[in-house]
Amino acid sequence: MTQISKKIVKKDLETEINEIFWSTIARFNKKDEVTLFFSELFTYNERVNLAKRIAIAILLSKGYDWRSIKDLIKVSEGTIAKISARINSAGFKLLFKKLENDARWRMFWNDLVKTYLIATHPDKYARLGDEGVEKVILKKKNNLLH
Repeated sequence: MTQISKKIVKKDLETEINEIFWSTIARFNKKDEVTLFFSELFTYNERVNLAKRIAIAILLSKGYDWRSIKDLIKVSEGTIAKISARINSAGFKLLFKKLENDARWRMFWNDLVKTYLIATHPDKYARLGDEGVEKVILKKKNNLLH
């Protein structure tokens, strides 16, 4: 769990630090720059937690139930609840909009669903086949939050 120092920073200094941080992030325009920066700024566990939270939000937006998310992403119900409570916020809506337009992301999530079904329900995957799985995926896509 990430901890914050008990020593309080003056509000105007905290505001300035946050402004500089977010302005810096906004200036990155290449994946390798962002990767380098976040790899050096955050620990491995912090990066994993951030990635899992984004994955939870995406799976929730696609209509996946908590149990499936818990099994697939290996997270607690508490973590899912925290993300679920914010899923309709402007920030998440912006994320979903940006990802909807990215074909590579769509393919990744489709492949993830197939992998999950093969690993957790091989009998169901065998019965459905690729075409049946695609129908399941398309049904989930129609449940996207707008």
